[in-house]
Amino acid sequence: MPTLDGDHRVTARPHPPQTGLAWEQGVAVLAPDILRGRRAVVSGAGTGIGRAVALRLVGLGAQVVGLGRRQHLLAETGELAEGLSGSYRYLPVDLRDAPAARAAIADAGEQGLDLLVNNAGGQFYAAAADISDGGFRAVVDLNLNAVFTAMSAARPALAARGGSIVSISLSGVDRGGAGMAHSLAARAGVLALTRTVALEWAHLGIRANCLGPGAVLSPGLRAEVLAELEHVIVPEAVPAGRATPAEDIAELIAFLATPAARMITGQLLQVDGGAHLGRGLHMLDDWPPHS
Repeated sequence: MPTLDGDHRVTARPHPPQTGLAWEQGVAVLAPDILRGRRAVVSGAGTGIGRAVALRLVGLGAQVVGLGRRQHLLAETGELAEGLSGSYRYLPVDLRDAPAARAAIADAGEQGLDLLVNNAGGQFYAAAADISDGGFRAVVDLNLNAVFTAMSAARPALAARGGSIVSISLSGVDRGGAGMAHSLAARAGVLALTRTVALEWAHLGIRANCLGPGAVLSPGLRAEVLAELEHVIVPEAVPAGRATPAEDIAELIAFLATPAARMITGQLLQVDGGAHLGRGLHMLDDWPPHS
């Protein structure tokens, strides 16, 4: 039962995991080779969501260029892509280095571009009062400024083929979340940027959307963060009672690159099991605070 703790209503009742056919079947629903001949760039393609997206796009026939800082992880994605219908190559680049990022995207989009996936990002969890100026700027630089650079650099190549932009945001980007002031500020900026670009570049045939994943249990996360997400945050915060599978994100991004999504632009699509409707994904141990 809920209890009152000062001015806060606190509940320890977990959300039970959803069950049923949707969780017994695979999420691969798109027609084989539906993206054959399409060209895509995926940032952060070496791990987590980015790797899942890159592999799904290649599996559907796309020609994918993966971007990221760590060459060995990008190469591992390439090994996993071997034998799939499309093709994959990678360009190691620090996306915070604007000239280098522009050069890499120009290389990737030399023959036109159908899809730009802005997935690379990162943050640490801390109360707003504990974030330094440098820490705040570092997170904003990676999660917002680098996204602007990528969009700007890809614009000519996207316009040449009537392409699509998908930027990975966060669940609850429009409501806030304890421990994520810097990241949510940056991602809210990406949402505003996305909607502005969707408006300004529509005449070029370019569409732009954001996806707001919930908690994604990526192997790249530290063990203690994974445990906290799986056993505490997800049961308390996600009405579906489950984390968001990276495969769900990948399938939706692939769908947004198909003609069936030609009228979808300027949207925030929350793929979070309803987390944005409930308590929210608060990343501080002591929340609500007891003092």
